[in-house]
Amino acid sequence: MKKFLTRLLFFIIPSLIIFFTIIFLPPSASFKKCLLYSLIDKNNLMATDSSPRIIFIGGSNLSFGLNCQMIKDSLKINPIDIGIHIGLGLKYMLSNAEDYIRESDIIVVSPEYQNFYGEIANGGIELLSTIVEVSPKSIKLLDYKQYFSLIQNIPEFLKSKWESEITKSVSDTAIGIYDRKSFNSYGDVYTHWKLPKEKVVPFGKMEGKMNKNLLLSLNNFKNLVYKKKAKLFIAFPCYQDLSFVNSSLQIKEIEVNLKKNGFNLLSAPERYIIPDSLIFNTPYHLTKQGVDLRTTLLIEDLRKVLNLPLNAELKSYNN
Repeated sequence: MKKFLTRLLFFIIPSLIIFFTIIFLPPSASFKKCLLYSLIDKNNLMATDSSPRIIFIGGSNLSFGLNCQMIKDSLKINPIDIGIHIGLGLKYMLSNAEDYIRESDIIVVSPEYQNFYGEIANGGIELLSTIVEVSPKSIKLLDYKQYFSLIQNIPEFLKSKWESEITKSVSDTAIGIYDRKSFNSYGDVYTHWKLPKEKVVPFGKMEGKMNKNLLLSLNNFKNLVYKKKAKLFIAFPCYQDLSFVNSSLQIKEIEVNLKKNGFNLLSAPERYIIPDSLIFNTPYHLTKQGVDLRTTLLIEDLRKVLNLPLNAELKSYNN
């Protein structure tokens, strides 16, 4: 038995050394360029932008689907787009924003539909990369379900980390659409606005049961927002028409449950169905024309709930 334990220790100790050496290697220069590092910039926007302001919380349906300059020109409110990637999980997106919310802020949560089914809302490898490489202190924001998700993603994270160390090279000066510098001063991705659309395969039907734990997190977030005397609205995401049809029953279930839980919805989900001709490279990412269409719809919806008059700026975008 002693001999067995000795051999086991000889196996475990080197493995742990390798594990912690890899996981705590400093991020490469190329990784520091990636969009996950925009979390630092977007948090800084929430910390410093002056009121009145509107904060958009969600994944890349926001960063690849908003033109905040239009919103500022039309509503005379400072917009902050903190959308980055669905892989962070909606629960982390909400928790990360909590400390930055001020009295009179307008909070618009626009999550990708997949957050409501399965465990995507708990985060994936993108969340693990963010916690380890970008914002280690934010690990305190996680609950046990998110910890479990991180543990599941450790092998893939270690593999990607190891490979990046082996193959790392000096990064070029071009800004890719998934780079940190692809975001403008409002938090919108703009580097794809002049690029041609790509062929996009529609997402299939969303499987599994609705994530009731996410609804609980949303309710807790709602209570916090109201306690801070801010306003909260749910906006359904822009979504490719063909993908919407494939999950129309599940999307209806999401709408029904949000209404049951007392959330203020800006519109019905169908309003933000986007034709495939305006989809850029995923069912949630829009071409420039699609971005402006979605933003115009959002401005109209916000005007109604905020009781703001239509002005010349919005009319000019519609012409």
